[in-house]
Amino acid sequence: MSARLNFPQGMLTEQIAIITGAAQGIGAETAAIFAREGCKVVIADIDAAKAEKTAQAINSDGGAAIAVAGDITNNEDISNLVQKATEFGGGKLHIIVNNAGYAWDDPIEKIQDKQWDTILALHNTAPFKLIRAAAPYFMVKDGEPRSIVNVSSTSGIHGNAGQASYALAKAGLVGLTKTLAQEWGPEYGVRANSMYLATWSLSSAKAN
Repeated sequence: MSARLNFPQGMLTEQIAIITGAAQGIGAETAAIFAREGCKVVIADIDAAKAEKTAQAINSDGGAAIAVAGDITNNEDISNLVQKATEFGGGKLHIIVNNAGYAWDDPIEKIQDKQWDTILALHNTAPFKLIRAAAPYFMVKDGEPRSIVNVSSTSGIHGNAGQASYALAKAGLVGLTKTLAQEWGPEYGVRANSMYLATWSLSSAKAN
């Protein structure tokens, strides 16, 4: 495969990864890098057409990827995602990157219930449910590396004007990550990490 980052084989050879929100942006770039390292990548996204295009681009470049379309806040779609991923991975799953998300900004006094509930469901509940669904594939002792990366934000550490729901959700994701490390790290060797992105407030704007 072209542009492999490590030789003679990639760092993630024979591993399988789910990356949510991977049809474009940070998720797509993460998927491409993982694929260059030999990882089989599952492009999980609500946009089926874009997800398929991203998977095809990786496959055309010599990698291995499939697209699994679905709503990460839907229980049935989560179950389907884990099933398709483990089938693709020969019954195994090594990596989850909880990347899907957006900010739906407003000052505190203007935030509506739908905004609040949507952001917490996407950034907190969905990652938790995906991790829970994948638990049988992580709570194993076969000596293979396993890792979960939750994409958080500096808003979850410092707060950000206009992003009360987003800041709370991203702070909660940090707590989930730390708890996961304590529960699955010592016994099963699962590495759990948060990645922090800088965010800026866009008043009354919802990302697509």
